[in-house]
Amino acid sequence: MPKPLGLLASLCLAAAGTLAAAPAALAQDAAVPTLTPGAKVYDNAGEEVGTIAKVAGDKVAVSIDGNGLVVPKDAFAQGDKGPALKAPKAKILAVLHEAEKDAAAVEGALKPGAEVRSADGNDVLGTVKEVRPQGALLATEAGTITMPRAAFFVSDKGLAMKVTKQQFAEGVKAAKAQQKKGS
Repeated sequence: MPKPLGLLASLCLAAAGTLAAAPAALAQDAAVPTLTPGAKVYDNAGEEVGTIAKVAGDKVAVSIDGNGLVVPKDAFAQGDKGPALKAPKAKILAVLHEAEKDAAAVEGALKPGAEVRSADGNDVLGTVKEVRPQGALLATEAGTITMPRAAFFVSDKGLAMKVTKQQFAEGVKAAKAQQKKGS
């Protein structure tokens, strides 16, 4: 069953760096492709991969077999047939498959009462208070805060966030300050 583009696309941001760092089989000085929703996307050998679903800022959401993958614009080059990702189709599908597995693991671990650890797993940042469609409400030392699903991953120590304890504390402080300004 096809998955909503938003859920998987946002979780794939970390994987996008893998594609962007893949060896560029296309010339670096190749023309910058026009990236428009609905355009077909090819791999670096010209094999069709999917279609562009959305372009937002420097990110491009590509629909692949009903799933979504978000990559930076610089992951593309102009191929003979149109916009081409700088990776072979097998690598692109492997990144997408890995992101699906990661998303499923997060869904399984993101439950009320679950401890959320720092990226290195050494510090508990908070506890999941409530799971929401867009993310999770965490109870922390600084109060409650909503974090997007894309911020989570499952480590060998359990549910974790892609930040250190210090980065988390600074982010919470900045979010609270922003809330006060908006009040």
